Amino acid sequence: MDNQSNGAAADHGEDAFDGFAPDVVVIERVALGESDEGKLIAAAFVEDFGRYMDQEVRPVLRRVAGAGGEPQLLVNGLAELLRLTADTIEYPVGVERPPRTT
Repeated sequence: MDNQSNGAAADHGEDAFDGFAPDVVVIERVALGESDEGKLIAAAFVEDFGRYMDQEVRPVLRRVAGAGGEPQLLVNGLAELLRLTADTIEYPVGVERPPRTT
């Protein structure tokens, strides 16, 4: 078994990486909780988003469910909107972004 493992490693050894020099982009990230400003931003977002969910989204979901619809589809759409929004914030228009894996 060791011979097979070593053989596989030899087949894909250092030669496989000759000429491969990926661009490494380092983006500094600071957790919001590490500064007073970050904590303020996070608290305001959670408060505003909670209010939005409570006052705008939940009544619509209840109406859809009450009418026999599928509110989960709206929740899924909102989740996708949030993912796209986060993606746009992290990688503004014109900035190349890595391919999505999901």
